[in-house]
Amino acid sequence: MPMFQSGFFLNPGKALRWLQHGLFWLLLLGLRFYLTNISFNVYGGFPISSMLLLNTCSTGVIVLFYYTLVYYLWPKYLVSHKYVKGVLLILLLLVVYTISDAIAEKFLISSCAPCMARLAKTEPGYFQLIKSDLSNIVLVRLVTFGTPFFLLLTLTIPISIKTALNAYRSNMRSVTLAKQKLELELNFLRAQLNPHFLFNSMNNIYGLIIAGDTERSAGLVSRLSELLRYMLYESDADTMPLSKEVKLMADYIELEKVRLNFTRVAFNPPTILADIGIAPLLLIPLIENAFKFTPDEPGAFIDMTLTVTPDSIDFKIENSVDPARPDSLSGGIGLVNMRKRLGLYYPGRYRYEVSTNGNNYSVNLCLSL
Repeated sequence: MPMFQSGFFLNPGKALRWLQHGLFWLLLLGLRFYLTNISFNVYGGFPISSMLLLNTCSTGVIVLFYYTLVYYLWPKYLVSHKYVKGVLLILLLLVVYTISDAIAEKFLISSCAPCMARLAKTEPGYFQLIKSDLSNIVLVRLVTFGTPFFLLLTLTIPISIKTALNAYRSNMRSVTLAKQKLELELNFLRAQLNPHFLFNSMNNIYGLIIAGDTERSAGLVSRLSELLRYMLYESDADTMPLSKEVKLMADYIELEKVRLNFTRVAFNPPTILADIGIAPLLLIPLIENAFKFTPDEPGAFIDMTLTVTPDSIDFKIENSVDPARPDSLSGGIGLVNMRKRLGLYYPGRYRYEVSTNGNNYSVNLCLSL
């Protein structure tokens, strides 16, 4: 059975596409059969069986032309920018189609006595053309552009449908890839944050335990446990309640403050948070960056303010930096990752501003909801 695992019957998507193709060509055949009954059509008045056979053969030749053009010549030559060879092969395919269709029509009409009698009476010019040599029929069809014009009219609908479907599938693939990229970057952010942050936090807690501060160390272990549980298991959704994100930020800040001796840290979130969704772990890189580059020395500070309205979320951080550090004003990979996620989660709906004033560094992120 393994050899059939990718086959037609075990691939519902492929089976459905071919079923759709088949239904379309059957519809086209029915339409052509209906149109042949119109009085001005040269096949008008032919026996029903002959009209059905003529239209079936003509539609079959069109199907072969269409699939050869769309699934072979177009992608292999025109999409690959081999225009000269592609155009020549399309012209050759047009000639082959004309010859095939002319052979089928000449044979089927010539072998139908009522059809020939009907043509002789109502379409003497076409009757003489059918009685002439095959080469003359092919030449007349090509020189008068009758065959190219007929093909253009017939194939406009299927080619337009295929072009629209390809554009739709391409758009869906782009959306899927963007989503996969978003998930990968979120996983990367988690992987980047957890090891280094966990290492520092455990060291800090261990230091408190050695110093005998068991009450504070127990509280920090509880915060760390809640924070890691949230990051690993609860933040898989596209958005999370802002209240949970604020709780995560507060826990993170408390864990980072343990290692500081001189730096003043202030976090001012709203006391009452509306039930607003936000992309998970989006603001943590800004906080992480502030703690990473703020020197722990007298006068150092980190001020964080979160402002929430029904239409926006505004998060501002201002902190002191050491200008002597060449990377203190550029940020790390976490901020690069955050900018990418902003473009995916909030395209055209965010404002990210960075400014410096002497030894102070300021970041302002505003999200439009």
